[in-house]
Amino acid sequence: MEDKFYNLKQVSELLITPIPYLRKLIKEEKLKGHYIGRQYIISEKELKEFINTLGVKQI
Repeated sequence: MEDKFYNLKQVSELLITPIPYLRKLIKEEKLKGHYIGRQYIISEKELKEFINTLGVKQI
């Protein structure tokens, strides 16, 4: 099974959240992300785990 990865712009659009706030969450280790090259990459699994910690139900 292949993981899907998102950059901060894609996550920002999905969560309707500003990119600087996502960077803050990563630095505070509330959202797991990996700095690769010159951008953060977040796996779909890590994104779902973060959403679950917020108590949001998925459709």
